[in-house]
Amino acid sequence: MKRFLFSGLAFLLFGAFLAEMIRSYPGYLLLAVGGKRIEMNLWVAIGALALGLLLLFLTFWLLRSLLRGVEGGVSRIRFGRTRVARRRLTNGLVEFMEGNWARARRQLLKSAPRSDAPLINYLAAARSAYELGYRDEANELLAKAEASGDDTRLAVALSQARMQLLDKHYEQCIASLERAKQVEPRHPAVLQLLKEAYYRLGDWNRLRDLLPELEKHANMPDDEMEQLELEVYQHQLRDAASRRDPEKLGETWQSLSGRWQRNMALRSLYAELLHDIGRDEEAEKHLRWVLNREWRPELARLYGCLTGADTTEQLTVAEGWMKEYGENGDLLTCIGRLCLRNELWGKARQTFEKSLLLRSDPATTAELARLLYALGEKEEAAELYKEGLMQAVADLPELPLPGDGKPALEAYS
Repeated sequence: MKRFLFSGLAFLLFGAFLAEMIRSYPGYLLLAVGGKRIEMNLWVAIGALALGLLLLFLTFWLLRSLLRGVEGGVSRIRFGRTRVARRRLTNGLVEFMEGNWARARRQLLKSAPRSDAPLINYLAAARSAYELGYRDEANELLAKAEASGDDTRLAVALSQARMQLLDKHYEQCIASLERAKQVEPRHPAVLQLLKEAYYRLGDWNRLRDLLPELEKHANMPDDEMEQLELEVYQHQLRDAASRRDPEKLGETWQSLSGRWQRNMALRSLYAELLHDIGRDEEAEKHLRWVLNREWRPELARLYGCLTGADTTEQLTVAEGWMKEYGENGDLLTCIGRLCLRNELWGKARQTFEKSLLLRSDPATTAELARLLYALGEKEEAAELYKEGLMQAVADLPELPLPGDGKPALEAYS
């Protein structure tokens, strides 16, 4: 309100001042053009000039507004389709992430010609086509993606490799990834996919060669990396043992680092494989090394099956474990077998019987049975054989039998 009053007062003062100027200085303006003379009041001339300038300004403003409107219309026509393409790309990617492959493919292909990033359109559309079962179309779209701009080889190769991996075309997948590796040798996705392809193909040698790069550049968690290394070395050892070649198995073992040679699981496996190919003396040394550091019942049973260089020493070592780890059925079975190797028949019998008091076990029962049979106690041996058999097949269903009609398990009781 105050501003309005102030403005009105200023306008009145200016009007009064202007009226006084017109009254005090009437003056006139004389224009001579050629032979003609034009006279007019000075203040009328000033008013006409001001009005002319105002009209000129208004004309300029109208022309500029008109030009802007025309330019805006042209821009809307030119960029309207681009905005539509962007919207379709966004919608297509949302459908893609939600797994709506048909709608994603349709939206992405419609927006591809006017897209700012056609590579994204074609790659996502190719994967959508693949998921729909259109393999040929997927390959065509990958070709379009590669031709859509510079530096597209890596993205296209990765997309193609993922599809080949899903199709279990592992050799083709590896070939695609090798091309990608030429572009970006240390790319984590390339290394991860190579790892997966080698693993599924069972190419443990190439996977082992890849391990250093995976450790440095693939961003794998430490526990996952360690588990992968363990599996690779285990498979390599098994492959070497399957050839029944002790030298090859030994070379594979020696190629491992000291840290992995001290790994309990790996060293236990190596001992088992040595036993499988008839190298019990070496197996005994490795198995003893493991059991001196960590108790494993299944390894104790295996230790009793080995024929070491000195069976007496083996028995002494096993009895020492009983002092360290305490009495248990598996260790007693191991000691009983070592007693047999040392021809300690009475001690072997006592040890097997003690083991069976701790738990029922078909293998221990069979060991005691064949010992008693060899000692001439054939009836007791027969009973033990029967008992061991029923322990091994204790899950037989109860069925009627001829004669007394008792179920099978009761008939042997």
